[in-house]
Amino acid sequence: MTGRPTGTELDTRGPTLSVTTEPADPAGGDAVTATTVLTNDCPFPLRDAVLYLIDPGATTATRSIALGDLRPGAKVSRGWRTQMPAGVAGEVSFTAHVVFDVSGHSADCARSAKTFTIPYEANGVREPYLTHATTDDAEYGQYGTQLVIWSGGRDLSGGTDEKGSVYLPGAAAESCVVQVEAISLTGSDNPSAKYGLAMANDLTAPEAGGYAVLTMSKQYGLEFVTDSDGDGRLDTWAGGGASYHPAWLRLVRSGTTYTAYATSNPLKWDEIGTATVPSASATGDAGVVASAVNLNYPGTTVQAVFDHFRVEAT
Repeated sequence: MTGRPTGTELDTRGPTLSVTTEPADPAGGDAVTATTVLTNDCPFPLRDAVLYLIDPGATTATRSIALGDLRPGAKVSRGWRTQMPAGVAGEVSFTAHVVFDVSGHSADCARSAKTFTIPYEANGVREPYLTHATTDDAEYGQYGTQLVIWSGGRDLSGGTDEKGSVYLPGAAAESCVVQVEAISLTGSDNPSAKYGLAMANDLTAPEAGGYAVLTMSKQYGLEFVTDSDGDGRLDTWAGGGASYHPAWLRLVRSGTTYTAYATSNPLKWDEIGTATVPSASATGDAGVVASAVNLNYPGTTVQAVFDHFRVEAT
């Protein structure tokens, strides 16, 4: 699996920091030598500088190197032996981070990353996840905690229910929270294409009741739609506004009441709307869904990427 480097990002407000790799275009699983070069092109010394070298996907530094004081014009190079992860997709980065004191009373940092974009492939999903499609052109993938749906479909509302879904059967308790980070929606220029969360008594048969969907569209904002009469058609609506990606989406269920929330920052949620879904049973399915909404864009599909999907009883 080969990725396409997107270049080295430089912090232009502080010292110059860069990252390169050998090989320059590693494949999944390859041994990699990553090298970072730090140049103090500031007019002041960097005091007590510490360099942190971070492997792809790591949350802590692989190596921490104390550099001491670096005078203006000083240049240091450090390398580390690591590996391109296997079985991953999306953005993969080899990262360097330097922290230093500017004076006895302030500190600063700089960061740089060599980033590769590895394409997602339809490798299916693993237990306990199941998939279901009401369109002929749906495929699925799973990469660690990320779920991916490729889907066509005309829409999810207005009497149409064409989508691809990845779901957990029976996971939505009578009182629960369903949440996901909707990372990206690509593959179509259709501004109405959408991806997000869904709950139903049976996501393979929305006419069984309890159906509710919260999506973010490519350009037309949020859409919270529910089935008010149990016929499997989504007939209530709340939402709108500007679209943003990634988007954190949350559906909270309390009996037959569903409340939708969304945010770009999961520390502060905005309520989108509340609806009563009288046909909701004691437990139901919960999952993620995507639709190309391609009625006016025939033949198009979207690639929807999700992360941090969770269902918790409350």
